[in-house]
Amino acid sequence: ALSVKPAKKHCWTGKATDLVELLYALDTCDCINDGEIGVEELAYVLSVIFGVEIKNCYNVYMNIKHRKDDSRTYFLDELREKINKRMVGSDLKGG
Repeated sequence: ALSVKPAKKHCWTGKATDLVELLYALDTCDCINDGEIGVEELAYVLSVIFGVEIKNCYNVYMNIKHRKDDSRTYFLDELREKINKRMVGSDLKGG
């Protein structure tokens, strides 16, 4: 793995709920340390990386779980939609 020291501090500028949704998705897919990291430790790591305190992680997750729409993963759905639009736009530009 590449070890890079960031030149500047990076801050999460999205919603805290979105970061928790992403955190649980990364945990669910075992994307960090082959899943050998707990949610709380992952929350701490993301807090350090993005300079934001992730408060009440489990409570936020429970609120996400209680969403009533067909898809409860609003942020992940938005990411998927936007990256696909970006690719289509890039294709149209010949990129």
